[in-house]
Amino acid sequence: MGMFDNVRCLYPLPWPELQSVTWQTKDTDAQYLDHYEVRADGTLWHEAYYARWIDDPTGIMRFYMTRENVRWEQVPFVGQLEIDHYAEHANAPGGDMYSVVFWFRGGVVKDAVFVLNGVEL
Repeated sequence: MGMFDNVRCLYPLPWPELQSVTWQTKDTDAQYLDHYEVRADGTLWHEAYYARWIDDPTGIMRFYMTRENVRWEQVPFVGQLEIDHYAEHANAPGGDMYSVVFWFRGGVVKDAVFVLNGVEL
């Protein structure tokens, strides 16, 4: 499966009920469970931080990572960014797969394609 990053999508979606859920992407530079936002104005932001590893002799791995100096930074992203979200609900017993493919130019969304269960809307 591999790692991914989490994305909050504030950009207008055709599914208002998904505006506040967490999406996933593998299209960022390094998937490390980081946090991103596609803001309503079409810009991409990253929750930047300094990682510090702390020894923990009682833990399974004997260390853990803490994030320090957490701040939001705009990403001058260019290219394609796909975000995905899987939702189980009463209307779809097997669940629904939602995808949004954004195309960024100059750090701003220039186009977006919305996909539900493999069908473009």
